[in-house]
Amino acid sequence: MKKKNIYHINDRTMKYQSLILSRHQHNYLGLPGTFEARYPQEIVFPNMSAGRVDEFYTTAEGLLINLEEESGEITEKVLEKISNYLIFGDFMYSKKLYSAVICHKDPKKEFEYFERSPSIIIKVHFIYIPQEELWRKYENLIRKIEQKEQLTIEESLDIAFVAKFISKEYGQFITESLAKSFKYAKISDEIPKRDIGVLLGAMILKHFDDDEKINELMEDIDMKQINDEIRIIAREEYADKLEKIEKENIQLKNKQKEIENKNKQMETKQKEIEIKIKKLSEMKDLNSQKARKILNSLIVH
Repeated sequence: MKKKNIYHINDRTMKYQSLILSRHQHNYLGLPGTFEARYPQEIVFPNMSAGRVDEFYTTAEGLLINLEEESGEITEKVLEKISNYLIFGDFMYSKKLYSAVICHKDPKKEFEYFERSPSIIIKVHFIYIPQEELWRKYENLIRKIEQKEQLTIEESLDIAFVAKFISKEYGQFITESLAKSFKYAKISDEIPKRDIGVLLGAMILKHFDDDEKINELMEDIDMKQINDEIRIIAREEYADKLEKIEKENIQLKNKQKEIENKNKQMETKQKEIEIKIKKLSEMKDLNSQKARKILNSLIVH
C-alpha cells in the first residue's frame, strides 16, 4: 500500500466516529443526555454564507449538541466560528444548544464564555485528555490485551483516542505498539472490531510516511479484511440509511431555498422602502395627499 495524502485526517476520523460510533463516542466524551439522532453538517446563513460543522446531533432530552475538534490553539476566531454554528442551530432547529470542543492542545480550562454581542453569549465545553492520562490508558490496554481480557466499550475506544491524541513525539511508538497488539485485542461486543481497526489504520497513515512500514502495520491490523467487511455492509445493510441521508439532504436544501426566497423578498421590500423615502425627501410639502399616502404605506411595512 502506497501512502495516501489524506487531508484533515483528524477531522475525517472524527466524522467516521460520529457516523459509526455516535452513541458510544457521546458517552465516552461524557457529554450530557442520551444520544438520539445526527443532523446535517451543512449550514447556510441568511446572508448566503455557508459552512460545515464537524457534528450536529440531538439528545433524547431535546438538546442540540455541536461537537467540534480543534488541532490548534483555541483563539477568538475559533470561538467566533463556533458561535456562528450555534446561531445557525438556534435559527434552524429552535433547540437548547450545547457546544463542545475536543482539543489537541491544552485549553487550560474546562469551560469558557464568549461574548459575540451584548445579547449573544455562548458557553463552550472544552474536552482535553492530558498526555499522562493517555499513557495510563495505553498501559492499561497493553496489560489487558496481554492478559487476554475483554475490553470495555471505553477501553475499546481508547485504542483510537490514544493513537490520535498522543503527542507527535510518541505517535509512531504508540501506534505501532497498538497495531501489533490489535489482532489479539478482545474488543467490546457492542463495538465492531473493524470500526476500531479503521480508526487505527487512519492513525497509521497519520504517523508514518514509509510505505513499507505502513504496509507492515496495515497487515498487522488486517486492513484488507476490514475493507472487505465494510464493502459487504455497505451493499447489504446501509442502503436504507443512505436513502434516509439523501432525503435529509433534500429537506435541508429545500429549507435553504426557503431562506433564500425570504431574503429576496426582504431585499425587494427594502428597495421599495428606499424608493419611497427618496420620493419623500424630494417633496416640498409632506402634508400633501401624495406624501401622506407614501407615509401610510411605510407605516404598514
